Amino acid sequence: MLSENQKQQIQVLKDIQEISHLCSTITFIWGGFTIDILEGFFLREHHDIDCFTLNLLDIKNDISDLFKRKGYSTEYISDIDMFIIDHNGCKAAFNRLETDKDIAMWRHIGNEGTLYFPRAWLVKVYISFYDIPVLISGMEFEYVIKSKVKLLSPLWELRDKDLEALEYWSKKLKLRDINPEDLFNQVRSDNPYWRKKGYQEY
Repeated sequence: MLSENQKQQIQVLKDIQEISHLCSTITFIWGGFTIDILEGFFLREHHDIDCFTLNLLDIKNDISDLFKRKGYSTEYISDIDMFIIDHNGCKAAFNRLETDKDIAMWRHIGNEGTLYFPRAWLVKVYISFYDIPVLISGMEFEYVIKSKVKLLSPLWELRDKDLEALEYWSKKLKLRDINPEDLFNQVRSDNPYWRKKGYQEY
């Protein structure tokens, strides 16, 4: 039986896809939720939903208005270009996603932090999750950010749930005969935010 939080998150996922479509964009779910989506059911409770949205800057006002009409509170954190929605305590956070030919750019700290990775890693086929069509980041992306967290933050330490996710994605790569080492050569990070604090680029 689904918890009240999970029921709300299903509705949030539905609203994310509907509003993204109305704004002529696409939103990908990333992070721990992607495993549940691939498996087709909730494996655990999630505190929030992590997303990145194509060309978020161009539609931030429209997307905010549409969520507000559905009863959400919204917030835009301009220094990191993060858009946050909240409905009865059920939250989702959106980062910028931009593309340039074959390269995808995840602006996880706005212009102060970008992960460059192959656009082909993004899953192009919608996955049904409790009858809601959802797009996810992809197994290569998820494996890389879990195994090389310093690409995002020099201070990040893997939690138990991150280690479990890393094991899950490792098995997925092995099943597809993908060498993890080949993936690392296809990504790079640019983090002015951390360089200004004296940390070297990972």
